[in-house]
Amino acid sequence: MIQGNIATANSSYIHIQIYDQQNIFEDAQFGHPYRPTRSSFLFVKKGRLKVREQINEFEIVENSIFLIDVKYVYEILEITEDAELRLLSYDKNFLETASFKLHRLKIYRDLKTQLQRNFHISKPEIDIFWANVESLAYYLQHFDEIEYAKFIIEDYFNIILYHIVSIAVPLNDDPSKQMTSQQKITYRFVMLVSDHYLETKSVQYYADQLQLSIRHLSTVVKDTSGKTPNEIISEFIFNEAKAQLSTTTLPIKQIATKLNFSDQYAFTHFFKKHQDSSPTEYRSLFKQ
Repeated sequence: MIQGNIATANSSYIHIQIYDQQNIFEDAQFGHPYRPTRSSFLFVKKGRLKVREQINEFEIVENSIFLIDVKYVYEILEITEDAELRLLSYDKNFLETASFKLHRLKIYRDLKTQLQRNFHISKPEIDIFWANVESLAYYLQHFDEIEYAKFIIEDYFNIILYHIVSIAVPLNDDPSKQMTSQQKITYRFVMLVSDHYLETKSVQYYADQLQLSIRHLSTVVKDTSGKTPNEIISEFIFNEAKAQLSTTTLPIKQIATKLNFSDQYAFTHFFKKHQDSSPTEYRSLFKQ
């Protein structure tokens, strides 16, 4: 089994990267909230880990696939010592620049809007994924030595993508059909927040987008999630704040502006309300 350097791709072809359980923490350090720069597929062959994705927590057990999206903030909360992982990440423009057929892009968009994020599969199936990811890693590492490596890499990625879609998005199976009308409203609200929370904190904005009154939206969201719309919006902003403080060196004033606060004082007040410590104190926990 390739260990440690599995992610090393030749600089001539950097659209895809593969990490194992040793180097996955170079970008996603344990206990550090972070926003990934690339969408990824996490394959768990052995062991177990717990991951927070914005307002949700997932326990990912052996023989599972977990979908990682760039619009969310993640934090690894727990991981067992026996974990065997592969993380396949890819550049956001990869599917548009690679030699894929157009209908495959639709399949990918279907996958990105999938409600479920965590998929438990059989051991033989995870073994197939594992073998394909290992083969993909080989061609990434030997890119300059193999004449048609670019096309081989695209085809291996294509195989993996199709296989994941066949699991995550079964034909004619629309998960939203299983929701009540109230659950659909809450889901659409959370999706809107995930796209726009850096732009606005206004519940009125989201109510207008959903063509609902604030009162009706607030009642539905509270009844279905146990949280108010303001609480959900604040969780998204707070998780983003922690990611910025723990993984960047941006001045706190700049982070406050980026998160759409009127000034650093307002941001500090917000952060202390949720963390019981100041942004500066929180950042100090992650200094080497």
